Amino acid sequence: MAITKVLPITINLWYSVTYAANAKKTGLNGVVDYVINPNKSEQRLLQSCLNCSSLSNAYSEMCETKAMWGKTDGVLGYHFIQAFKPGEITPEQVHEIGRQFAKECFGDRFEVVIGTHLDKDHYHNHIVINSVSCVDGEKYHSSPASYYNKIRAVSDRMCRENNLSVIEPKGKGKHYAEWKAEKEGKPTIRGQMREEFDEIIKCSYTMKDFWRNLEQRGYIIKRKPGKSAHPSVLPPFGKYPVRFDGLGKGYSLDEIQERIIAARNGIKTASPSELSKNGFDFDKAYKHIEPTKLKGFVALYYHYLYLFGKIKKKQTPQRVSFFMRDELIKLDRYQKQFKFLYENNIESVADLTDYHAKTKVKIDELVAERKRLYTERTEENADEVKDKAKKINAELRILRSEMRLCENIYHDAERITEKKKHADELQQQADKEVMQNEHKRRSR
Repeated sequence: MAITKVLPITINLWYSVTYAANAKKTGLNGVVDYVINPNKSEQRLLQSCLNCSSLSNAYSEMCETKAMWGKTDGVLGYHFIQAFKPGEITPEQVHEIGRQFAKECFGDRFEVVIGTHLDKDHYHNHIVINSVSCVDGEKYHSSPASYYNKIRAVSDRMCRENNLSVIEPKGKGKHYAEWKAEKEGKPTIRGQMREEFDEIIKCSYTMKDFWRNLEQRGYIIKRKPGKSAHPSVLPPFGKYPVRFDGLGKGYSLDEIQERIIAARNGIKTASPSELSKNGFDFDKAYKHIEPTKLKGFVALYYHYLYLFGKIKKKQTPQRVSFFMRDELIKLDRYQKQFKFLYENNIESVADLTDYHAKTKVKIDELVAERKRLYTERTEENADEVKDKAKKINAELRILRSEMRLCENIYHDAERITEKKKHADELQQQADKEVMQNEHKRRSR
């Protein structure tokens, strides 16, 4: 699965004025240096170039091409990023796909630098091309059509040819992050909004009621002058407004009005968000764990996840679900933290601090070992050093991920404690009201 991005390399007006006098001040030079940065690509082992005599001459030859054709301004080049799913492909395969991709898309006309970076969990190619063709002097122009019809199409085809997964989102206008989260059963802001809209529609007799109920739940309606037909709404648990028609089928204003009229006329239909619901099954995920043996952080997270399970099954009062809606977005994050705490038997701040400190020592030792390997590398032992460095890099990725988990838990645990305490209070208040109402009913 390769995710592709394209970034134009440009300069501002000041740079444009001074470009002829000092070509090394352009953005292109910096990007080429970044692509072949030894610290990013295992001492320049996974690097290539096309239509250039060598990597060291790539930038100067790009500049010569621009000068020869008299095209030294505007967009200087394009920076393509091709990132792959962790654990699905080797570094050598990543680089080879990057080379073949660059060759097919640009190799017949443009100068290209390719660098494969291994400093992240996902291996990725950085590909920089000269905007001016070294063959005919024509400039490359990137557009949405060229991206989807060639760049994305070629990259996806090569993924299929190499038995790699390909991103194929369904539904017009759906963001990849939302599509991926929904596919994996994770809650999203838009998913939260759709569920709340379904509840609001059911209790709204008219559109006026719908608007009023939205505002009572903390939503802010935004209408741009002259564009009242396409208002957006800012949820209280989100940072950015979302257009109604951006929520998918069944949530445009016309469709919402039709659903309100249908409900008013006694016509029962399934809400769009209920047609394919992929809920969080707490019992299935944690049935093997005995809660009575848990203490400290582990117990806190366990009971917090149990609360999420009750909310997804609608076994809590509506006010609890309403209060916790912003936390549902972080469900996957909390599950990972709980698994980490449980597997490492971390119960207290002292345990967490100790684990963090030991992990930091291991990281420092591995970094020093890797540095020693590179220092002692020769032509004879280059392959052996490369294999050892790969193993060290793999260990470092795991350890650094655990470091981040420790740091996140430091920040999240306090908020979780307060959230759970408040949710429990709301639950107790609701239970008390139910008992009082039942008592009144029986005493009549």
